[in-house]
Amino acid sequence: MLKYFTVYRMNPKRYILRQEVVRYAREHGIKPTSRAFGCSRNTIRKWLRRYEPGKPSSLNEQSKRPKHCPHQTPAAMEAKVVRLRNESHFGAERLKMEFALPCGISAIKRILKAKGLVRPRKRKHVTKQDLRNVKKQWKLFGQLSADTKYLQDIPHYWPYMRQLGLPQFQYTVREVVSGLTFIGYADELAKSFNVLMAERVSAHLAYYGLDLSQVEWQTDNGSENLEGVDQRGLPSLVRALGSRHHFIPPKAYTWQSDVETVHRLQEDEFFDLESFSSKEDFWNKVTTYWLFFNIVRLNRHKGWMSPMQILHQKRPDLHPGIAFWRPLDLGKLHAHYTPAFNPKGGHDLPVHPCSTFFVSRLRCSHKPMPIE
Repeated sequence: MLKYFTVYRMNPKRYILRQEVVRYAREHGIKPTSRAFGCSRNTIRKWLRRYEPGKPSSLNEQSKRPKHCPHQTPAAMEAKVVRLRNESHFGAERLKMEFALPCGISAIKRILKAKGLVRPRKRKHVTKQDLRNVKKQWKLFGQLSADTKYLQDIPHYWPYMRQLGLPQFQYTVREVVSGLTFIGYADELAKSFNVLMAERVSAHLAYYGLDLSQVEWQTDNGSENLEGVDQRGLPSLVRALGSRHHFIPPKAYTWQSDVETVHRLQEDEFFDLESFSSKEDFWNKVTTYWLFFNIVRLNRHKGWMSPMQILHQKRPDLHPGIAFWRPLDLGKLHAHYTPAFNPKGGHDLPVHPCSTFFVSRLRCSHKPMPIE
């Protein structure tokens, strides 16, 4: 016969084992049952005492919780903790500190948990999903997130960059709702390239009939975005075009998550995979990738739709050419750069920054990629 505690650990329905123990003890006595089942006589006496004929539940284990607790928090104090929590929404430690409650922090936590007043902290992926749902409701082109990326720290790309003289920096502008991305490359991190990139993107949008006064730019607090004494920067330019601009708060790195996501994706999908034989080969491949990204690539977090599909869904009146963006060689453009708003050159503000004449000149200066 199997021993009592061996079967006890094996069988989740232990009352069946105890029924057998009770039956055997009634027939043969306590001592033979103790030897047969390998358990103590006190165990057998306990189940004989608890057994009620026709009631198998009488052989279930009973709670070992004490029936009386001399240190239990009084009901009046529990009610006070609940009331203060509902009024202030403070946590346990702050409730005790602010209101000098006589009970301990652990007791306050227990009360809040028992009353269902402790909200479980959302996991990171749940918070991200909630934020994506909020951004889906934003107006199209209501925010363009602009940022720069260092390309020198990509191991697979670095040898090609050194040998072929490929770009070292990427200037990225991403439309938050659709994910439409505008890209430019340069060999250095400079305010002039940043301004040039912003002007070209604005000209592209204006060419396809987008009202620039409805566009808002977001940038971090990097040196390429700040205004200088002798040189105006991106904020001045976009405001001159009638758009709005705001900086992210200091150290609010997650505010740029939309554009940082693109930077991570392009490393996995492009820079860590592609090899280059020449500068021309680089520009052909990088142009193909970003056309694929804006027109064809489906985004899992945007309902398995591409940026172009989202644009067509939300603004069917927009010309599809707005998604046909070729990455810019900012260094080459800058070599003979004369801003449309200032024929004398440089990056100062235009004479008539918000006029219709100025925006029309900006449109005419921009020649977008032809659609075949």
